[in-house]
Amino acid sequence: MANITDVSRLANVSKATVSRVLSGSRGVREESRLAVLQAVEQLNYRPNVLARSLATQATDCIGLLLTSQSHQLLTTLLPALESQLTQAGKSLLLRFADSEETQQQALDELLGGRCDAVLGIGLMVNPPDEERLLLLDDIGGVISYDLTFACESACRFLLGKGHRQIALLLDDRRSPTGQQILRGYQEALQQQSLPYNQQLVIDAQGNAQALLGLLNRYLPFTALVVQHDVQAAEAMQLLREFNIQVPEEVSLITLEGSPLSAVLQPALTCIEYPVEQIARECAQALIARGEGREVLHKESRLHGRLVTRDSVRAC
Repeated sequence: MANITDVSRLANVSKATVSRVLSGSRGVREESRLAVLQAVEQLNYRPNVLARSLATQATDCIGLLLTSQSHQLLTTLLPALESQLTQAGKSLLLRFADSEETQQQALDELLGGRCDAVLGIGLMVNPPDEERLLLLDDIGGVISYDLTFACESACRFLLGKGHRQIALLLDDRRSPTGQQILRGYQEALQQQSLPYNQQLVIDAQGNAQALLGLLNRYLPFTALVVQHDVQAAEAMQLLREFNIQVPEEVSLITLEGSPLSAVLQPALTCIEYPVEQIARECAQALIARGEGREVLHKESRLHGRLVTRDSVRAC
């Protein structure tokens, strides 16, 4: 006897999409709906009536699926998002998944009846027919933080302070996020007719000592741009071990400023991550998607603001 997995495979859609088509939910693309109905007829599939009736009920639960590499958002975005959802009477269900296979399994579980909608961060999968999945900070994401603008703004601020040898520390230059940051870095240099030196661009890739390679090559730099506050704290510690003072010898600025920026010593100049605005827009979009209301596919590119503190000095 055919089951929902057989239908999803034949129709080449997720099990969550099959459930939504059979329950009459809105927000499914027409070609996906027709593929499901054709597969149901071909397989002579008869869904369990009780299960289908349960699937049509709202759970008032919103899923959050992210990778373990996105841990920095747990202390910034997660509390703000949960606050927004709580005010709307929704609860938040958190899942971590790193591989494409585990991410797809988690999405099938969350969208198959456990959650009304899901926010995905840093996912490798993107079911094109699933209207209840909202992507954040990714290529093609509906809501995103403009890291190109953030990096360009940070570099222009440093250039305005007289810095001409600016190093850049990011997670992974080959990732979509890394490419956005690198684009802003290169554009800022190009505006000042300065050469791009790829030796000053460092891939951290989870290595707290990534900056050590640059220091050991004795490449001169007077300023350092980092992606996260945690990386900035680690960089400060390493620079101190080399008897390099911040900001007297090296100025430091971060692109995703969080509350940590203000309590470090010296306090960090940063491009402040617009966490409240992102949380508010994500919550509104997720609630609308979960209720089957019309979703406008208009990209929202949010900008951070420059906050000047003690970690930058004129060169």
